[in-house]
Amino acid sequence: MLETYHSSRCILDLIHYGVGPVTEGDVKLAEPFQAVIYAFNVPINANVRQLAKGQKVAVREHNIIYRLFEDLRQEMEKRLPPTEVEEVIGEANVLQEFIVTEGRNKWPVAGCRCVKGMLKKTALFRLVRGQETVFEGKLSSMKHLKNEVDSIKKDVECGVRLVDASVKIKPGDTLICYQMKPVPQTIDWDTGF
Repeated sequence: MLETYHSSRCILDLIHYGVGPVTEGDVKLAEPFQAVIYAFNVPINANVRQLAKGQKVAVREHNIIYRLFEDLRQEMEKRLPPTEVEEVIGEANVLQEFIVTEGRNKWPVAGCRCVKGMLKKTALFRLVRGQETVFEGKLSSMKHLKNEVDSIKKDVECGVRLVDASVKIKPGDTLICYQMKPVPQTIDWDTGF
């Protein structure tokens, strides 16, 4: 059954296999590899359990074969790093560009109305013009009625300033607010059970 496993996401290394009870040698072999010992319908004596616990080697006992393979698949999935998936939080329409002067610096500010979800100042933003992405990054400021705010709800107007002052903002642009969310990876291994 292990020979049916093929995936580009995760390599399955079989360090050792054998017939009979789990031994202290099995535990000592598993420890440097941070391996898991899978025991199928075999006894494990107290000395071996104690050594495995001391060496922090997981020993998983099974007496139903498909549960052993499901456990093995879940263990491999648990060791995969999560993938980052974009989750859209909200969207705003740019109504107008304002130029705000702070000291000697002039900053473009987008006057926006939130039309979907909400805008969060700490999230990531994408400025889209037609089908083209003009800017992707963070905000340096988000204001509502001259007050700095952390979020803007749907149908509320606000002024946002991008961290990149060189970006030209135009009425009709769309500002998309999103965050990157970690999602666990899965392995598509059909064991046939």
